[in-house]
Amino acid sequence: MEDILTALAALIFWRVLLCTVGSIALALTLSNAIAPFTAEYSMTLVILGVALGVYWQSRAEAAWTVTESVKEPKISRPVAFLGLSFIGLIVGGAFAELFSSKLFGAVSLVVGAASVAAWYRYAKHQSFSRGAFAFALASLLAGYWVPLWLSLWGAP
Repeated sequence: MEDILTALAALIFWRVLLCTVGSIALALTLSNAIAPFTAEYSMTLVILGVALGVYWQSRAEAAWTVTESVKEPKISRPVAFLGLSFIGLIVGGAFAELFSSKLFGAVSLVVGAASVAAWYRYAKHQSFSRGAFAFALASLLAGYWVPLWLSLWGAP
C-alpha cells in the first residue's frame, strides 16, 4: 500500500520530480566532465533544480503558467524584514564563503537589491520607491551583519 502511495505522490508532483532528477543528472555530468565542479557546486545545482520544480508545481496548482504575470500579495513589514534578513544571511554568507571575502558578501547583497530594483523599473515598468529599496537593502544587510559581526568579534 505504501508503494502505491509513493507512486501516486510521484505522479502528482511530477514537475518537482522531473526537475530534481534533471538537476541531479546535470550535476553528475558536470562533476565528471569538469574537474573544478566540486560537490558544493553540485549540491547548489540540485537545490536550485528542486526550487525550480517547487515553483513550477505551485504555479501549476494555482492554474497559472510559469511566465504568467500574477498580482503580488501584500506582505507586512515585519514578515518582509524576517524573510529578507534570512535571504541576506544565506546569500551574503554563501558569497562571502565562495569568494573568501566578507566585503564581497555585502557587496553582492547591494548589487542584488539594485538589480531587482532595476528589473522592476525597466523590465516590468513598475515604480520601485526609494523607501522600499532602502528597507529591502537594510533588511538584507541586517541578516548578513549578525554572523559577520560574530565572526569578526566573536560571540559575547
